[in-house]
Amino acid sequence: MNETAMQTRHRRADALLTVALVGLNLVAFNLMLGLVRPVRVDLTEERLYSVSPATRALLESLDDTVTVIGYFSERTHPKLAPLVPQIEDTLAELAAVSGGRLAYEIVDPGADEEAEQEATGRYGVRSTPFRLASKFETGIVNAYFALVVKFGDQYVRYGFEDLIAVEPLPDGDVDVRLRNLEYDIARAVRKVTASFRGTEELFERLDRPVRLVTVISRDSLPEVFAKVPEAVREAAEELQQKAGDKFAWENLDPSDPEVEARVRQRWGTRPYTLGLFDDRPFYLHGYLEYGDQVEQLVLAGEGITAADVREAILASLRRRVPGYLTTVGLVTPEPDFPPQVMQQLAMQGRLPPPEFEELRTRLEADYAVKRVDLASDEGVPADVDILVVLRPQNLAERAVYNLDQYLMRGGRVILCAGRFKANLFGEALSVTPVETGLDDWLGHFGVKIEKTLVLDDRNQALPIPVRRMTPFGVIRTWELAPYPYLIDVRDDGIVQREIAARVEEVGIYWGSPVVVEPPEDAGFQVIELLRSSERSWTDDEPSRAESVSYAVPEEGTEPHLLAVALAGTFESAWAGKEPPARSEETTDEAAEVPLERSPETRLVVIGNAEFLSDFVGRMLGPVDGSFFEQNLAWMQNLIDWMTLDNSLLGIRARGGAVRRLARLEPQEEFRIELVNYVAALLTLLAAGAVFAWRRRLESLRWQEVAVRRESDR
Repeated sequence: MNETAMQTRHRRADALLTVALVGLNLVAFNLMLGLVRPVRVDLTEERLYSVSPATRALLESLDDTVTVIGYFSERTHPKLAPLVPQIEDTLAELAAVSGGRLAYEIVDPGADEEAEQEATGRYGVRSTPFRLASKFETGIVNAYFALVVKFGDQYVRYGFEDLIAVEPLPDGDVDVRLRNLEYDIARAVRKVTASFRGTEELFERLDRPVRLVTVISRDSLPEVFAKVPEAVREAAEELQQKAGDKFAWENLDPSDPEVEARVRQRWGTRPYTLGLFDDRPFYLHGYLEYGDQVEQLVLAGEGITAADVREAILASLRRRVPGYLTTVGLVTPEPDFPPQVMQQLAMQGRLPPPEFEELRTRLEADYAVKRVDLASDEGVPADVDILVVLRPQNLAERAVYNLDQYLMRGGRVILCAGRFKANLFGEALSVTPVETGLDDWLGHFGVKIEKTLVLDDRNQALPIPVRRMTPFGVIRTWELAPYPYLIDVRDDGIVQREIAARVEEVGIYWGSPVVVEPPEDAGFQVIELLRSSERSWTDDEPSRAESVSYAVPEEGTEPHLLAVALAGTFESAWAGKEPPARSEETTDEAAEVPLERSPETRLVVIGNAEFLSDFVGRMLGPVDGSFFEQNLAWMQNLIDWMTLDNSLLGIRARGGAVRRLARLEPQEEFRIELVNYVAALLTLLAAGAVFAWRRRLESLRWQEVAVRRESDR
């Protein structure tokens, strides 16, 4: 046998032995790992794949087991199939973290008739038709892709459209991923557990007793209020039975001069009068004391019943206990479309689409949402915890009065009151001024929304329609152009990071600056929320907003306040005044007595409403849809901050921000490119040198072996 054949045989034997040893080691390593608990390491900056502390605290606070049922069909759309293992992994991790307080099961309704009946009949889960196309088959398949979170008889259902996010790809395909499963499950757990609690548990969760103090002049009450004392007594006794020693009620008789002086000194209580109809003074006041917090109850109202008093007390207590659902009242403008558009919709038998529907839908996932008519004689309902007023236009005096009295009752108010409205119809864009009707009322607190537009060099691109002539005819395309009226608020522009949490940017569109000069004796503090960048300026000519061309002024650029919060006590704009007249349908207008001072509460003023508009969000969606998502998340965080409920702020916008790469200078780009080329070349040269060196050593070794064998002969 020649030397070459012998070398080849030895090399083959060594290679086979190496492969066999590596294979055996891999098998042994896998067997060993099978006995070890899996360990994961989350290397992402925001810990996106780890259970957040807020979710841990929520799950650990559960008193009983919450069950999550996943309804997933084995035969489903190929884009959805990879998501099911991800959901199962997340549920397994949440169950482990909860210590047995969260259980889950995965069910295929298509393979279990009883499970399908329960899914459709009890929880309202429906299958969704998906189109399938492959080299083996083409057709429609009805598949289940849903989650149900249940606690007792309460449940929350998520369909596939609630769980996934779809993003178009440049090649025409789409990327389907889970939206934010941890947050969806956490908010569902909070919602079902809160809905299951009764009045007794509400008082049990209070960390201190509640005391209701009423100041009522029984002998001098007007006839219209004669039944109120009995209503208060009935409501108070019912709550005392359920709350035990957690609730106490005391009525003070102001006919005693000492009592009258004491309540006036403690709460600033002053008697009411009915004006021209009856000038006799009387007291009809209620105060709910919770520790050092005091909230005034409205008792001087027409038709007050025991249910009204009880609901007002419970609504106040729910605001004090974390974890209970918050009721958000929405005030939205009527659809404002051109006459020709309204005519077309009428001919088609369709209603005008609402402009802030996406916000309402998002809020309904976490809060109880109800629409509020500020102009109604009844005003804002007592169960509304936070009132969100979107783009108020020419509010009547009665509507402003109802807003004022809601604030005086301790209600929280968020005003999205821009001075300009963007009109987006077809390919046209115009900006028109808006009169809010709130100038005098806001001026009473030292707040003014300027009648001008804020422009910023740090902005979002605007899609511009462009028509191009081609050999095949006219083709409409879109070009992106920097547009200073679409302000990108980020970094130091988001002043309150505890509100923004993980929201990295907020878009303010055609906004107006907010100026605050509070009175010297103001009982509230000013908290800045959003500011434009240092390269921003103002322009009071809205017609220039129709053009995308701009130049940053050499002088006059500075940050402008875009959103502000006022926290503290407020004096009513109707203090010492007669309330506005009610509608003609109301028979007794004299029975209304304005509240003159609020308890501790909050008022937020944002010089913009377009940043929450569905129309604007759809227009800018193809450019950067995350701006609208971030705007909605920031608004939800703001509502939680208004109620001091920060439990889920950190995970709502988790992973939702666009993580842009920092722009490199040309010199740095060239240096990085040169390093890549040189590093690749040096690596190849080093590998070639090592390979040649090893070949030479191998050749020398075999030469020595051949010489030795030759000498042995």
